[in-house]
Amino acid sequence: MKRIIAAVGVLAAVAGPAQAQLVTRAPVGAAVGSEGPRVDITRSSAGYAYFNRAGADIDQHDAAVRACVVEARRMRQPDDNGAAGAAAAGGLLGALVVGVIQGAVNGMQERRGVAANLENCMVVNGWRVVRLEEADGKTLADLEQPALRAALATRVGADQPAGEVVRVYDNDAARGTTVVIGRSGDLDKPSLSLQSLAPDTTEPAAARKGPEAPRSARPPRAMKPEDVALTEGSALVTVRLTGMAEQGGRTLFFTRAGPRPDVYGWEADGRPALFAVALPNRGAVRGDRTRAVTQTFSVPPGRWRLSALNVGQYITHFCLGATGFDVSDGEAVYAGAFDLSGEQLAPDMRVPDDLLASTAPAATAGVRHRAAEWSYGDREQCQGAYLYALDVTPAPASPVPAVTVEATPVVVVETSPVEASQ
Repeated sequence: MKRIIAAVGVLAAVAGPAQAQLVTRAPVGAAVGSEGPRVDITRSSAGYAYFNRAGADIDQHDAAVRACVVEARRMRQPDDNGAAGAAAAGGLLGALVVGVIQGAVNGMQERRGVAANLENCMVVNGWRVVRLEEADGKTLADLEQPALRAALATRVGADQPAGEVVRVYDNDAARGTTVVIGRSGDLDKPSLSLQSLAPDTTEPAAARKGPEAPRSARPPRAMKPEDVALTEGSALVTVRLTGMAEQGGRTLFFTRAGPRPDVYGWEADGRPALFAVALPNRGAVRGDRTRAVTQTFSVPPGRWRLSALNVGQYITHFCLGATGFDVSDGEAVYAGAFDLSGEQLAPDMRVPDDLLASTAPAATAGVRHRAAEWSYGDREQCQGAYLYALDVTPAPASPVPAVTVEATPVVVVETSPVEASQ
């Protein structure tokens, strides 16, 4: 998994084990749904807000917030080096001034990123974000910590919380309208839930970093059609990626699962545990939908999952819930076609004819592609700029509705003996 960071030149710490059960859909009656406001996981919700989960008590609330703070603080926003040219032009004094300013900017970006990831972690784990009216929120924010915690104690577990539910987890990253990557957004007001926590000087356990990956575990390159072949102990995975010109360079990362979320797949066998598929970044007219790439990789057998998405230095890691598929030794698996410009980031699992044809590279190598069988629930150690969850399990086919045939009512007609004899 470290290769995700190395691939884009970003160094980031990794997060600890999962703390709560995955929630894959919004609770019934939630305010935010598929037709609700646009979700932006690069920023926290505006206004005076706190976290709520029906039936929870204040101790459960505090434990969940603390766990998510640990996760959020381990993420890293990329350094902004845009001022390097200005520093060079200004000589030593310019470099010093720009260095001070840049340090403040990077610190601000980190704080914004922590706030966004705290909220991301909480909603994935089943908590709602509730925003109060300005006056009510300011009244609570002005309280000292013990009084604020007491005030929230009656709110964090309410079925119908005081305020407006402005965010729940609803597999948002799968929707094309959701902002899932980019520079961290503005931080309006600190979370009331965060401010309500009692001071804690306990140092959280450090995440397991693991050993450096050996050269043998380097991510494989996409195979040329004429080079497609199966070797002993390997499998083939093919992925298709499409999108518009403005999405060029976006990359999907696939990782191989290890025995535990904090153990990388290559640690046991020294073989690759990551491959990446990027949308071509060649010059094109904005709005051009002809961007497409189909790539085949030779990988070790095992469980592979769609783990992360990146643009430039920014990585969104679906470490809190990812979707994967199993591939066996000697198989060729088609992981689907992902449209980065579509309404949903979900694989089209209709295997293209050119992969099924007897003249296809995989068929020439002695195998035929089968469609991957995706399932959700994988977790990993978190790293990158943003943490979240993504379920790309293809929707099951709708069952054919049963046809109800209404019986024709029987009308009983009484007849006289004379009529019956005729």
